[in-house]
Amino acid sequence: MTYFRLFHPVLLAREIIHTGTAQLEGEEKKRVSIINTLSLASIALCLIFGSVIYYLTSNLEILIPAYAEALLFVVVLMLNHFRWHNAAAILTAFVHNVSIVYFSALLGMVTEVYLLFFFLLGAALMIFHGKPLLVKFSIAISVICLVLCELNYYYYFIEPLPLSHDDQFLIRWVTIPAILVLDVITFALYVRTLRRKNAQLERKATALEMADKATRRQAMETSHEMRNPFNAVYGISQDLLMQVQKSDLYPAELKSSIEHLYSASHNVLQILNNNLEHFRQQEGVAPQLETGVFNVRDWAEEATAIYQYIANVRDVSIALEIDPQMPARVEGDKIKLTQILNNLLFNAIKFTHADSTVTVQIRPNGKQWQLLVRDSGEGIPPERLSTIFSPYVSEQHAFGGTGLGLPIVQRFVELMGGTITVASKAGEGSVFTVNLPLVVVEETPAPAAPVNRNITLRAFPGVKALVIDDNQMSNMILSRFLDRMECQTSAAYSGEEGLEKAIETRPAIIFLDSHMPGMDGKATLAALQDNPATRDAIVIIVSGDAAEASIAEMLTAGADDFMTKPIDLKTLNELMIRFEARLTNPTNQ
Repeated sequence: MTYFRLFHPVLLAREIIHTGTAQLEGEEKKRVSIINTLSLASIALCLIFGSVIYYLTSNLEILIPAYAEALLFVVVLMLNHFRWHNAAAILTAFVHNVSIVYFSALLGMVTEVYLLFFFLLGAALMIFHGKPLLVKFSIAISVICLVLCELNYYYYFIEPLPLSHDDQFLIRWVTIPAILVLDVITFALYVRTLRRKNAQLERKATALEMADKATRRQAMETSHEMRNPFNAVYGISQDLLMQVQKSDLYPAELKSSIEHLYSASHNVLQILNNNLEHFRQQEGVAPQLETGVFNVRDWAEEATAIYQYIANVRDVSIALEIDPQMPARVEGDKIKLTQILNNLLFNAIKFTHADSTVTVQIRPNGKQWQLLVRDSGEGIPPERLSTIFSPYVSEQHAFGGTGLGLPIVQRFVELMGGTITVASKAGEGSVFTVNLPLVVVEETPAPAAPVNRNITLRAFPGVKALVIDDNQMSNMILSRFLDRMECQTSAAYSGEEGLEKAIETRPAIIFLDSHMPGMDGKATLAALQDNPATRDAIVIIVSGDAAEASIAEMLTAGADDFMTKPIDLKTLNELMIRFEARLTNPTNQ
């Protein structure tokens, strides 16, 4: 400390307030500064209070204790200087409480001692910050001291000083401002502390929000990067499965391995789709209903047939039971219903016992219809039933899972105006019941038909198709799928090459990758629309970038539809069926 600071009150006070904080950081530094501030204020008030009262009363019983208290707060400053910060905090609380009891006993009803409770409460919260036990202990001691002061007012365990009326009046107007000064200082320090903490929380919240956005962006980019190579795995597994289904020349072991490959790749696809839907939800993208008419039995048989391959991995069978009174055709969002059933089946297969059955029941229920999925697993513990639909709540299991399936199911069910419930018994399994509004299109029940476990496709013989994708594996897989539907397929590996081939072959349908070097999907789409030879072609965007903004951008630019990688063969076939009228139009051939 320089001599200049010794004679400069503001700099001297600042130096005292920061004594012992040089090696400290963060909250501990602030805590020590607050102790020093309270000690400095107490020293000043003790010297002023003691001197004024002595001047008025000439009583050393006030002067000496007041000066002694000031000296003890000097000791507090010294303790902080030598980095004995906890001892300084304890001594601060001790001196405040003892001095309050002593001076209130001597001065009696003259002092409004209860006004000091706010000071003691605030001081305890600040000087023992981060030490909850000491905070509670300090507050308890302060309450006891204030109670003792009140009791002494009534029973005079300690006789107060004999003071004249004028002395009492003067002392009252000295002590009350001193008490209020302490209260105001404590309040100001506490508000300052709260503001600092609020600012810290706001900075942390901003940092967390930025980190969360960066994490979601990274996750979306990772998902996009995964979809391109996985498109090959999933496409090859579907292609191989179709081959072994149509021939008896393959050995049983090979068929089993291919079914396992298809099952594993379908599981990964389900996880990718669930993650995508979860990311969309976090971004605030509300799912939209796309209602249409569909045959309930055909839909359920197709979905359960696909999952039978997955169930085979665990030696589990799927039993589909459709009530004869269930209407054949209903109106609803078939795509989201498929996602609901897929997630429920995946969950049931994962937790059911081997060599057992997962049962899917569909039946009318008044003005609603029910979809029930029952497994024969160990059941869900009662304590987990209340959180079963929360994101990331998932039991560890070798069969995989992210804990996102059931929350997505609940979201889609509620979007369609329905409800979902779960019932479970230990050792007997669980049953998920979905109730949805029943909008009947045709009352006649459909006749029972055997379930076709094979992947069947609608053929489009002679339809010209063009695949434009710089990824050779993705290009090959999609081209092979189109060949299986008997299309006349050609391939291009850049936007420029794709435009040339489109003008040359005049395809009825073009599958265009959105991300390509050089001439990207959007530029290629614009060029196709500007050319009279290609403007009437159906353009389907195919990409691993499934972000809602990317899809909307391409559709706004004029694409007819959007397909997300990895390509599902049945989904591709359904898309071709939707555009069948335009595909078979001679003007497009």
